[in-house]
Amino acid sequence: MKGYLTKEALDYWLKVTAWDKLYWSDVNGLAIQLKADGCTGVVDYLAWTCMEHDIHYRTHGMVYGHPLTKEEADYIFRVRIQQGSSFGRLSPISWIRWLGVRVFGSKAWEHENT
Repeated sequence: MKGYLTKEALDYWLKVTAWDKLYWSDVNGLAIQLKADGCTGVVDYLAWTCMEHDIHYRTHGMVYGHPLTKEEADYIFRVRIQQGSSFGRLSPISWIRWLGVRVFGSKAWEHENT
């Protein structure tokens, strides 16, 4: 993955924030402020992952402002779904939704930060 963060740094951050209540409270507050719509066009399964992904797409950055590429934002989305799934990395929903945003998310990514 080529982006703003090393894969190791991104994976560490994903692990540390996975169940951090303060972080997810900040995600919720910023999502409300940005009028994030959550899981657009699909069932709101693990909606908190969609809210975080909406923030990434709308700001091109993490909740606390660190810049992200689309590839990084989509990777975070997939890992977050895997973190919330009993199937872990084998979660079919994580791979299907990741493929969906990789294939169909470019227009939204380009539109949101303009």
